[in-house]
Amino acid sequence: CLEPMSEGHCSEYVLLWYFHPSSGACRPFIYSGCGGNRNRFSTKHNCQTYC
Repeated sequence: CLEPMSEGHCSEYVLLWYFHPSSGACRPFIYSGCGGNRNRFSTKHNCQTYC
């Protein structure tokens, strides 16, 4: 949850959620489909529950 948001480096367009530590909130972002880090969740609920 403390890693920065990372879109990855491929060309897909997947709406996911990440935890934004400064605000303490989960926010949506577009994931490219590969790469990135573990600060990505399929739903806002999963993000809020985990982080």
